[in-house]
Amino acid sequence: MDAAAEVPAEEILFQKHAKYFVRFLNILPARLASHDSTRVTIAFFAVSGLDVLDSLHLLSDSFRTDIVNWIYSLQVVPGVGARPCGGIQGSSTLNVLNPPECCGLEAYRWGHLAITYTGIAVLVALGDDLSRLDRRAIIDGVAAVQRPDGSFSATIDGSEHDMRFVYCAAAICAMLNDWGRVDRRKMAEYIQKSIRYDYGISQHYEMESHGGTTFCAIAALELSGQLDILSADVRARIVRWLVFRQQDGFQGRPNKPVDTCYSFWIGATLKILNAFELTSSKDNRQYVMSTQDKTVGGFSKWPGSHTDPFHTYFGICGLSFLQEPGLQPVEPALNISQRAFQRLKQLHAVWELEREQPDGNGTVPSSSSNSICVKRDVRVNIE
Repeated sequence: MDAAAEVPAEEILFQKHAKYFVRFLNILPARLASHDSTRVTIAFFAVSGLDVLDSLHLLSDSFRTDIVNWIYSLQVVPGVGARPCGGIQGSSTLNVLNPPECCGLEAYRWGHLAITYTGIAVLVALGDDLSRLDRRAIIDGVAAVQRPDGSFSATIDGSEHDMRFVYCAAAICAMLNDWGRVDRRKMAEYIQKSIRYDYGISQHYEMESHGGTTFCAIAALELSGQLDILSADVRARIVRWLVFRQQDGFQGRPNKPVDTCYSFWIGATLKILNAFELTSSKDNRQYVMSTQDKTVGGFSKWPGSHTDPFHTYFGICGLSFLQEPGLQPVEPALNISQRAFQRLKQLHAVWELEREQPDGNGTVPSSSSNSICVKRDVRVNIE
């Protein structure tokens, strides 16, 4: 055998990964009991993972309906005069039928931005028309958790406020095609102030640059149609910071080990900035594939580590960016399949027609909608 001959590329075990996601939709291991309040995000990784694998057909119609109904059962719609806490909650724990007035459970039921974002994404991936969502209550809930500095909290009470929830807020508004009273300009200012000296973007002011929050910031600007606030020079410096995160796979911060999930976080950001071609696709793929579990399916953060739905989903998305045969393309800014993205745009067109219909007084209601903005025609060069 010719010593110079290349070793055949490792193949993706499509069926094993699909079965892996289906298992997580059917039953969760006991070790994940502490994640009860974030079950919707686990469902997101599994459903969206099946979507990117083009394997949603493994879910029966009745199972899909059960998942959709479960998401809607977690929707919180505040009553008249109540605080604007609309959205989707992470758990059914507080859904007690006819609770005694003394316990005050209703005061603790509110939407959570990350859960609302992933919940809507699950509904769209499964082909739901979102007709049972109270879109106005959700958008009002998003606006209610925006802080004076432009950032967002996850919930109306008792939560951090940082770049993670800036992204979730932008994604929700973009998916529902309505920004309501959200101050987009203030949000953009918060993002600009979080650009660090090395041109990565931090989770909050004066914190360390991070690949995940750099994605959150850039994607939020993209989704809100404000990416042009970054000068060509700043974009180039951000791209440079991102490209330098590649070792073989990608790391999230300088001097940290590479991790499968950053094939998405870094890759998606470079996709938005039209600079993904500056990376080594071969090295990226080899690293992600080195974390594939050939026995039960799934991907892990490091070779030989335990797999989980989070790293499995983001590893598959990272491979999709490499145009891996058999994988559905992914819309980087919204972190959903292109198929789901096209379905969203169809819903937006329907909603726009509804908005144009005159009300009972013969007037057309005003709208604060802003069609999902995906502009990727500007190339960035770095020295």
